[in-house]
Amino acid sequence: MGGRLLRYKTSVSARRSAPPKPTEQRPTRTRAYQVGALLVTVAGVAVVLISILAGGSTSDLAPGKPVPGAAKTLRLLDGIPQHGTALGNPRAPVTLVELGDLQCPACAQFSENALPQIVGDYVRTGKLLLVFRALDVIGKESLLAARMALAVGRQNRLFEFNALMYGNQGLENDGYVTEKYLRALAGAIPGVDVNRALAERRSAAVRGELSEAKQLASALHVESTPSFLLYRTGSPRRRFQPSTLDASSFAKAVQRLLAEAN
Repeated sequence: MGGRLLRYKTSVSARRSAPPKPTEQRPTRTRAYQVGALLVTVAGVAVVLISILAGGSTSDLAPGKPVPGAAKTLRLLDGIPQHGTALGNPRAPVTLVELGDLQCPACAQFSENALPQIVGDYVRTGKLLLVFRALDVIGKESLLAARMALAVGRQNRLFEFNALMYGNQGLENDGYVTEKYLRALAGAIPGVDVNRALAERRSAAVRGELSEAKQLASALHVESTPSFLLYRTGSPRRRFQPSTLDASSFAKAVQRLLAEAN
């Protein structure tokens, strides 16, 4: 796939009114969206932002109250084995790794548009192992969210937490990732011990996962989220650049790897 990688930095005002304008990546606390190389149009990202902002305020989330999208998320992932940062059969012939930031709107687009079909067609059927590597490239709130996601992952419920956060994103670094917000998301997942997750956010295991994700991103020169690896399980890891963030852009590559495995 050719084409120059365009990077976008989203300001609070831009997210409330209009799509972001392209800009060069800055060295500290800036954000690179994998939009140009993925051929995801600015209009497409704007649609995602509108849907997120129209879904209600994150300040409405509170422990014990219904979380938007929870029932849908639980149905999607029900019965699929999870182990830490991995979803699906560990012996699946193909592995897809997402390097994502939980504040990233483009990551939310992938979660909303592509992930349900990928999970239904390939993960649930044992053909694909899905792995999530949490990055914190947007800012401090990304790190707070990543720690909580990985702590919930210690109870094998990371993918439910991720989906709920992507479906209930606020404005980047706008102060919405609070203790109340994190408790609300984790508490909407049956079986999660919320207090245990909160206590484990700074554990050695969580720190190790974050460090491994950063090392992987550095080794592969990952500069934007979401970024992907797609390869036959047990083979060397390979970068994958889908043409869009829709399921169809992943399906052809997954089918080809499955055919090779067979």
